[in-house]
Amino acid sequence: MKKLLPPLILVMSFFGFLAVQSIWDMSRSNAQNVNAENSKDQMFESLYQELKLTTIDKAVIEPKSLTTPIVVINFWASWCLPCLKEFPSLVELKNKYQGSITVIGINGDEEEPTKSVEKMKSKFKLDFPHVIDPDSAISDKFLVTSYPFSLIYVKGKLVHTSMKGIDFMSDEILKKIESGLKDNKP
Repeated sequence: MKKLLPPLILVMSFFGFLAVQSIWDMSRSNAQNVNAENSKDQMFESLYQELKLTTIDKAVIEPKSLTTPIVVINFWASWCLPCLKEFPSLVELKNKYQGSITVIGINGDEEEPTKSVEKMKSKFKLDFPHVIDPDSAISDKFLVTSYPFSLIYVKGKLVHTSMKGIDFMSDEILKKIESGLKDNKP
């Protein structure tokens, strides 16, 4: 038994070292992920402040000209089924917070984008401004890799990012909206 004790201690020490190293690596990785997310959020906030969009109706939208505390930017395409599926809840959200929320649709259709937007506006009663982005200039700036992609801002601060279809009337989204409106009261 005495002969086995030193190798056993050595093996246990080695595995202990591996466990500590693994925990150290995980904590560093988590810190890097948090820093990367914060950096990405800051990038989205900076891009938002620099926005100057021209809608299909030739109106110009800039953050400084918006009077609502909540802004939702929704990147979508007419061929994207999750995009179409989330439209009813997006319209419901806009109607629920009328006067407190601005929704901006950014369409990524490459062929006949204006026609596609008009068709979807009519079909889903999308009564908010739309911007066409057939060459992906706006989408590329926001690192959009798939549709739908949504950003929710409260007074210019990013509070939610979604890289998939969402229910805009979910408790999670409504809590963020309500919190943003509560924080915005004088």
